[in-house]
Formats: sequence, C-alpha cells, structure tokens
Amino acid sequence: MTERTYCVIGAGAAGLATARVFTARGLPVEVFEAAGDVGGLWDAGRSDTRMSSNTHVIASKALQAFPDFPMPQEYPDYPGHDLVMRYLRAFADTYELWPHIRLNTAVDRVRPVPDGPESGWEVTLADGERRTYAGVVVATGHDRLPRRIDIPGTPSVPVLHSSEYRHPDQVLRKRVLVVGAGQSAADILADCAVNAALTLHSSRRGFYCMPKYMFGRTTDSMLQGRMWRPLRRRSLELFFAHLRRRSATFGLPVPAPGPEIVIPMLGDQIHHHYAHGDIVAKPGVRSIDDDRVTFTDGTEEKVDLVLLATGYVPDYPVVDREHLNWPDGTSRPGLYLNIFAPHSRNLFVVGMVRPIGSHWDVYTHQADLIADYLLVRGENPSRAARFEHALLGTQPNLHAGLELYHVEQYPLVVEKQEYTNQLRRHAKLLK
Repeated sequence: MTERTYCVIGAGAAGLATARVFTARGLPVEVFEAAGDVGGLWDAGRSDTRMSSNTHVIASKALQAFPDFPMPQEYPDYPGHDLVMRYLRAFADTYELWPHIRLNTAVDRVRPVPDGPESGWEVTLADGERRTYAGVVVATGHDRLPRRIDIPGTPSVPVLHSSEYRHPDQVLRKRVLVVGAGQSAADILADCAVNAALTLHSSRRGFYCMPKYMFGRTTDSMLQGRMWRPLRRRSLELFFAHLRRRSATFGLPVPAPGPEIVIPMLGDQIHHHYAHGDIVAKPGVRSIDDDRVTFTDGTEEKVDLVLLATGYVPDYPVVDREHLNWPDGTSRPGLYLNIFAPHSRNLFVVGMVRPIGSHWDVYTHQADLIADYLLVRGENPSRAARFEHALLGTQPNLHAGLELYHVEQYPLVVEKQEYTNQLRRHAKLLK
C-alpha cells in the first residue's frame, strides 16, 4: 500500500467493477470484503445473505453482464444466484483482482485524516487495524437495511421481512400474506402459490408485470436502445400502459390510470397464478391482531405467516452522514449523480442507484467517471476544478422526464439511458 492507494469497501458487483476499472487505469486499489468470498448479496453462503433459493437475475444475461465480459453461452437467459456467483468469481479471475481483495475483513469506520478529507482517509478495520488511503469508494450495495413498515395491532403470528425468507419450506401448507409489489414480492409469491395452503397478496396501489420474453426475445433487450429523450420517455409510457392492460386481463389489481409511472414486476409466473386463483389479491393492511389480518376494505383473513416484501433503504454505517451530505430526515445521501460527495473530494459511492434496466454496466460507468476524475486531478488541475464546480451545482434530472409513483419512497430509481447519458456528459468535462 502507498499513499496513492484507494480503498474499496465491498467485493460485490459494484466493488468488483470498481476494482477492475481502477486496476486497468493504473490506480492502486485495495478491496475489503467482510465475507469469505466475492459476490456481495449474490453469495448465498454468507451469514447476512438476502438470497432465497429461487433468486434469479431480473435482467437477461446479455444485459446483466459486465461490459466486455459476457456470461457463458451455456447459461440460461436468467441465471440463478449459484451461476451468478460462478460468473463473478470468473470475473475476478480473468482480471486478476484477487491479489487486491482481502476477504473476511470487515470495515468498522471511515474517517478523514486529521489534516482533512483532501489529505486522505483513515480506514479502521473490525480488528482495530488502521490504514490510510488516498480515497475511499463505498461499494457495499443498497440492499442491506430492510425497509420495515409499522402495522397496527398485536400479531401472534410471525411477521418477517423478505430478507428473512430463504426456502419454500417456510411457507409449506401455511396461510401466507405477502405485503408489497416489488421483485422480492414476485419471487416469494411464486413460491407461495405452489407451496402454501393459501396465498394472499396485499398491494395498496396495485401493480403489473413485465414478461421475460416478448416476440421471441428477452423483453429487456428491446428496451435498452439509445434514442432521443422525448421519444424514449414516450416509448416507456406507452410500453408500461400496454403492460398495465395486459396484466389486467389476467386479473391483477392494476393501478388506476394516471400520469405517474409504476415500475413493473418481472415474470410471467404471477400472471399464471393470478389467472388460476392461486393468489388472492387484497388491498392495504389496516391491522394485525392475533392471527387475523384486517384489510382497508374491511375484510378479514386468518393467516399463519406475514412476509413484508417492502424493500430496502440506503445505509452506509461505516461513514458519518455529514461526509455523505446526508441530512437527518432525508431518504438518501445527497451525492451528485449518486456518486460524488460535494464536500468530500476523495469519498465516492458506487452502486447507489436502481436503474430501470440492468445494473452492472452502470456500476462500471460510475467507476470509470471516478477514475477519470482522479487521473485528471493530477494531470490537469484546472480541468478537474471545472468538474468539481459542476458537482456543487443542481442535481440533473435522472428520470428522463418520467413521473414516478411515490418517487420519495424509491429515491435511487433512475431512467437508465438518461443516467448513463449524464455520466458521459460529465466525463466530457474531464477530457
């Protein structure tokens, strides 16, 4: 390690993407991973795993893969977590990242050195060791802290978050209520529909699903093309309206028509099970007392288990919130482009974004922009200063003009092409 070395926290997809970019660009890097393997949330063997037995990628393999490193041809279009882990290990092998990764090494705290954040950052490991780096990239992912909701009442049945769901045995022959309308809910509902005695699905606003294939192609492959922003926005609006109508024909409780976009679930299984009555739609939950759930329409149901598929909230406990420009009461750090802390020039976050589309290529683009900035800062300070001035400006709109439903509850969602276009525009400031 030298004083020019950069620390990356986390060896999941975001951390591996960052390590590959930094090593390729000649930036010394050391990666700390608390678990005994790379992979992050895809590592089903770690003690804090969020994986269930049926977790698969939600983008097709061609789009999910890192740039210039396709998934094996023999992989199915939507591989499960075991194949994803093989792929991530192969990525680390191919780009010789293992020498830069310290496994079973948790980070306890990250602080600026006494001379200030411009002079470097001190990283304290869980065993008490302290090390100093030129800068830190936090790449621990955004699916770490479960978002729990308070439901009135005194339940006598288990009320679990989806992060605690592992296997269909947990719902076998039980009366199960699943609350939520995101991808975790879709995966759990698919298990419940064929294993539980009764599957109830509570959604306050309604939802709809996107099939994995359309016209003989993976659906997401038809949504990733670059096009003029107004045309892209209109195409997405029309496509989501089509999905809404399609899901309604299968009996799903779709959202009422309106200007706001609701991000769909992925998968045809929900259509199948709703159409066959394997899943019973219910509105929002009013209360849970003993083993009875009362819904907002006044109906009641007896249940054995409640699963809250209510998502996650950003959480970066190793860094004081002030360094991430994160005021109390706000839903996420105030990072420019969800990457740059405006007043901490050597602190960055990779992976704090939920694109409408695939993710891992976006992580690579984020790491590329950070590397551009770090290299230009040493070669052309005036150009770097121009870039730094932009970081103090107003955050650009990252939704391509789309109105998203309850955007404040989903603060990391971005329209992928708009976001990557913004990364390219800002990279031009450095070139």
